[in-house]
Amino acid sequence: MAGSTPSERTEQRADHAISFELPAKVEFGPGRIGILERVIEEAEFERVAFIMTPGRRRSGMLDPILSRLTAGSTEVLVFDRVAPNPTLTGVARCARALRRFAPHVVVGIGGGSALDTAKAAAACVANRTENAVDLLDEELAKRRSVPTILIPTTAGTGTEVNYWAVITDEEAREKLSIGTPKMAPYVAIIDPSLALSLPPDLTLWSGLDALTHAVEAFISSSGNWLSDMFCLGAVSLITEWLGHAIVQGDDLSARGSLALASLLAGAAMENVGLGLVHAMSHQVGGFYDAPHGQTNAVLLPHVLEFNEPACEAKISTLDGLVKEAGTLKTWLGWFLQEHSPTGPSLRIQAADVPEMAARAASNVNAQTNPRKATVEEITKLFRKAFDVV
Repeated sequence: MAGSTPSERTEQRADHAISFELPAKVEFGPGRIGILERVIEEAEFERVAFIMTPGRRRSGMLDPILSRLTAGSTEVLVFDRVAPNPTLTGVARCARALRRFAPHVVVGIGGGSALDTAKAAAACVANRTENAVDLLDEELAKRRSVPTILIPTTAGTGTEVNYWAVITDEEAREKLSIGTPKMAPYVAIIDPSLALSLPPDLTLWSGLDALTHAVEAFISSSGNWLSDMFCLGAVSLITEWLGHAIVQGDDLSARGSLALASLLAGAAMENVGLGLVHAMSHQVGGFYDAPHGQTNAVLLPHVLEFNEPACEAKISTLDGLVKEAGTLKTWLGWFLQEHSPTGPSLRIQAADVPEMAARAASNVNAQTNPRKATVEEITKLFRKAFDVV
């Protein structure tokens, strides 16, 4: 591995145990959505609930599949009230609908919001609760989730291959990372052709979300040789193909590469955690409902600079993947200048910064950051990264 000594490489490969989990069976490739009916039939799921946004329902993407299922003996529920940045209230609403229907399987299709809602609501139903926070309590979440089939239509969250869901507590103005192995997906169907019509801005922010997952998992204090390989593969794919997908959205090779990168980063982060970017980004999203990928992209170069003294060799390795740009930080700056839509910068209120910094310091994602950060240091990072007014 570039940037590390032979002794460091040996230690990473052989001198410590690795515990790694890949919870979902993965079906990957263009057109793979076509196997959904077979998966349902072979598992003898007779009551199927679909979770999606109103826009996804209006698109008609699933109409042929829904028609064939309902023409047979399968009972179908379509819950199409998922909102961007899912909330505890939204998950509870979905869980109530599922409880009344009593599905044998829950199919989430769409971006991270739909998939996270599907996972959280399916787990709530199995554990007889409407409050997704209960899933963090082992005494309250003893039962395995209703099986979920997750079908992403973006390439960013990686949630289709891990058991985490990010849900906003509206009252507390905070994004919560809710996860338990009992929420592990049953099957992930990843069909890159479903993202061919994704607009450039969503392609940009979802791609940079996946990049941040890969970078933070790579420099995580819990990283290992196997997670590192997943992360390096993801970073290589994203830095090579994200620009192509933004400029030419119907490039299937680009879409497939980004879908694979999202999968790799999602699997890695489940096993080794993330870092300070996500600990801080979740606060911005909770307070201001800002696009998650955008807040990650704004924070990433500043947090990389902060972390570098603690993981210089690993950051050097990342820099080696974008040689033509000098460093990953300079590549990110160039890329955002080249592709970011014009508009006002992200603004945060000065009065909110102390609370956001305190929450970020104690956030679960900060626990695997390679360099421990104080509340004061996080406050400075917020002020460097954002327009504080």
